[in-house]
Amino acid sequence: MSLPTPLALQDSRYAPCKSGNPLSQEIWLLHGYASHQDDLFGFAPYLSKEFAIRSLRATHPLDFGGYAWYALSFDDQGIRQTNEEEAQASMERVAEALRWHAEAFPEAPRPILMGFSQGGILSNALRTRYPDLVRGIAAVASYFPVEWSCLGQVASNLPHWAAVGTEDGVVPAHMSLPSYETARVIHGMDVDVHTYPMPHTISPACFTDLLQWFRQVSA
Repeated sequence: MSLPTPLALQDSRYAPCKSGNPLSQEIWLLHGYASHQDDLFGFAPYLSKEFAIRSLRATHPLDFGGYAWYALSFDDQGIRQTNEEEAQASMERVAEALRWHAEAFPEAPRPILMGFSQGGILSNALRTRYPDLVRGIAAVASYFPVEWSCLGQVASNLPHWAAVGTEDGVVPAHMSLPSYETARVIHGMDVDVHTYPMPHTISPACFTDLLQWFRQVSA
């Protein structure tokens, strides 16, 4: 009997690995704020030669279009505020889907998470709570949300790769780089951080290095 598809995957995009191996390494893509599941799925033609790809859609629809994993707001001083309750609920939803994958495909490797911007922030946080459900985590144009009270305290040696754009005006390097250092000092989490001269995007050089990291982790 097939297992019911979890909520996090019901609106996802899927591309099987072109090798035809049903137990191929899967990469799960988590898009950024105000985006959707089709955005990062544009990388599928370049990744599906070696991996199976699932691109998830975030939980909350936005009035101006796209979706968010959690709401963002700004206080009177212009400081960005995160709805941690929604962030935690989104983490639980992704974790539910990861558990489904483990049960539905017990012989397959655990998925690798790759998140961009808000999707990368959520992926970083997932490491602190559910490292046993994934094979590795990659975060691009993101930061480690060390200020979240919903972070777990699970120590792990999980492969973790991050890309920071030195020209990123949305998640600037002066915010990203210290957050990963704090994660190392406070949470004991080593993250392989790379910087690129790119704005809030995934540059060709960044993608080339990311693909190489996928290969190393899945080997």
